[in-house]
Amino acid sequence: MVWNTMVRIKCVLLVLLLLSSMMMIFSLPTIDDHHAPAARTLQASYTISVNVTVVDNYGRNISGATIHIRGNTSTWQTNDSGYWEINGLADDVTEYNLYADKPNYLTDADVVLPVLGNQSYNVTLRIIGGTILGTVRSQSGSITGANVTILDPILNFSADALPSDGSYNISGVPGGTHSVTARAPGYSPLTKSVSVTAGGAAQLNFILTPLNGSISGSVNHVATLDPLSNATVSVNLTDRTITVQTGDDGHYLIPDLPEGVYEVVASMEGYYSVSLMGIIVTKDNMTQNVNFTLEEKPTLLFGTVKSGALLLRLVNVSIIGSGWFNITDTSGNYRIENITKGTYNLSAVRDGYVTAVISDVVVPVGGTVELDIDLVALPGAVLIGTVVDRHNSEKALYNVIVTIFISDTEQRTEFTDPLGRFGFTELAQGNYTLQFEVDGYGPLEIRNVAVRENETTNMTFKMEPLREGFEGFIFGFDLAHSMMILALFITIVILAVAVYLRYRTFQTPETAPAVYDQEEEPAEEKEDEAAVEPEKSQEEKDES
Repeated sequence: MVWNTMVRIKCVLLVLLLLSSMMMIFSLPTIDDHHAPAARTLQASYTISVNVTVVDNYGRNISGATIHIRGNTSTWQTNDSGYWEINGLADDVTEYNLYADKPNYLTDADVVLPVLGNQSYNVTLRIIGGTILGTVRSQSGSITGANVTILDPILNFSADALPSDGSYNISGVPGGTHSVTARAPGYSPLTKSVSVTAGGAAQLNFILTPLNGSISGSVNHVATLDPLSNATVSVNLTDRTITVQTGDDGHYLIPDLPEGVYEVVASMEGYYSVSLMGIIVTKDNMTQNVNFTLEEKPTLLFGTVKSGALLLRLVNVSIIGSGWFNITDTSGNYRIENITKGTYNLSAVRDGYVTAVISDVVVPVGGTVELDIDLVALPGAVLIGTVVDRHNSEKALYNVIVTIFISDTEQRTEFTDPLGRFGFTELAQGNYTLQFEVDGYGPLEIRNVAVRENETTNMTFKMEPLREGFEGFIFGFDLAHSMMILALFITIVILAVAVYLRYRTFQTPETAPAVYDQEEEPAEEKEDEAAVEPEKSQEEKDES
């Protein structure tokens, strides 16, 4: 009896256990085989939030788009900003699969959001619209400043046409039929309808008509006739100046010009400007073939040639393979003018220095290029000197003639640069004599100046200024020379007067001064008196 009771209890417990297991199995959630979230944990909390933004294939935020999570029957819609925050998602999954859709758009691929814990996430979903593309041009070519707009108060999509070819592209457009308007300054707007499918493309081209008159033409190089792109063409109106740029083909168009007679000016950096007068513009017409040819401005290549700190004169700087060259002056400067644009190789040549070659020097149109050159001395001893005033070492002496005596038959001469420096290269080791000469200073000779093979010797030489005399009263001469010139002048004047008087005496004796006759008569009388007086004296003696 007891045994039967125990068996019945065990059977009842077994049945209850089986029923409990079946209830647990049937209470599990149904799993979507294709888009199921990952297995949940035993304990779940609903604290996950996801900030979702929906954009089209152009990147615009889309309002009214529907947000979906795979395996979740709930949906959400983006607000006017294309945004929505989803709250209260369970955190007992490893990831969520999100996507968005909207009528007349294609749905893009799912975005997989890994769930790493109880936190907030940001997700951007994309839907794909269609594309409207084409060109905006006039009868004469491309138009500057054209714009294409979809006339929809909600969409208001637009794109600018490229000035070069007038092409435009509006993407992310919802499928359907749209009214599209093209506009450009100086042209009548034009509206057309076009149908586009989601993810598809529709071609729509526009030909605009000028509101007023217009001017078109081209700008080319005067010599090669190559088109000049980005040249500026302008027309002055009473209240403003209209300026346009030429395209890659050198063509330009100036639209929206009132009727009248205009001066059109074409200009470009590196070229001389050209002006055309009397260009007539009439309403609704285009004045064509107002063409320009521009001439390049002369270019300049200049710089300084040095060897270290020494400015080098008499350096031949030339453009290899051409006739352009220049010789550096006493300050080491050179200038080569009127070079055509291009890329050149230069050479700098001077005795005693290694020839320098500078490659790939770019000279732009009408440009100015500064290029300094540094020369290296040839092997041998080098003597670098500085000549200064003996009483003021800060005063460098410029253009001093410096002569070095190599041998009894050989000597070399240099001139000091503006900083008082000079240099001799390719010297053999030994002792040399140097002589210095310059106006305002006494000559200087220095013997036994020693230099060593393949070494540079730097020396300073001091010259004694000549003693300054008193300033004379004749411009450019001191007092002593002024007095000598004055004495010479007075002597010449006296001599001239004496010669003149002597000449007058011999030509017209009767007009000569009477003083000559008066002096002769008393002389004769004195002789007679002298002859008579002795006679009287003798008679007087006889009488006595």
